[in-house]
Amino acid sequence: MKESIHVINGKAYTFSTKENKTYLTFKSTSRPAIENHVEICIIPSCKIITRSNGDILFALALKKGTDEKFEILTAQQLYDNTAWQWFEPLADNYHELIYLNDNPETYSAYKHFSWQDIVDFAEVDRPAYQYRAKSEGDWKAHPQGGAKYLMVMIDNYPYWTDAIGQVPFAIDTYRLYHSIPDTVSTGITWGSGKYYDAADKSNSYDNYFVLRAALYASKRFFYERIDYVPVVISESGKSIPIVEYKEATREVHASELRKPITEMEVQSYAAWKK
Repeated sequence: MKESIHVINGKAYTFSTKENKTYLTFKSTSRPAIENHVEICIIPSCKIITRSNGDILFALALKKGTDEKFEILTAQQLYDNTAWQWFEPLADNYHELIYLNDNPETYSAYKHFSWQDIVDFAEVDRPAYQYRAKSEGDWKAHPQGGAKYLMVMIDNYPYWTDAIGQVPFAIDTYRLYHSIPDTVSTGITWGSGKYYDAADKSNSYDNYFVLRAALYASKRFFYERIDYVPVVISESGKSIPIVEYKEATREVHASELRKPITEMEVQSYAAWKK
């Protein structure tokens, strides 16, 4: 039996782990019945998320006025059964992260990156078809990317790996179309990386991360128009100019990708909500 103490919303709670299962533990002292003593056991208003071995990773707040209840479950169960997320307040299933266990025992639960690592991968110029599932641009599965981890830690903050996987795809798409709306639209249609999946018009964190990356790319890249006249002859015999663009970059800090989407950005670009 392993015991650990975690301070959640200013109160210390004791947890016990046995055979990879973790329980909230309440300890009291026996007293004479004549004292008529009443013990008060406070249950935290959150879900406790653990590794498969029972180590506590973090806690997510419950929403007031709902039937949500205290529960201890693994990260895989959270991902599979509730799809809760804690990094995009305007997206579906958002719950505030109120505790993060930064003890060394939890380090290997995540693959660790900086936002600059994400940008370095994303700014490699690849053909669009390489962003299909399990292809070279599929960050969540790539050995230099998420490497099939369920969660990643970026600059000491956890994310679902598939959320971050939208960033390289969206940055590459912006560089193809030079347009935030076109990038968002492409993400809705092809964000899963699988050609047979239906378009995702939900208010999901995936679409928000496509928009995060498109906004970053719009600050990072700009395009100088180059006209070549005439180059191509049409069937009618008329000359048709070919218009090309030269890509250039501005200095933009990679941590721009950390910022959640604002209400104003949703109103301007979130085509899935219209």
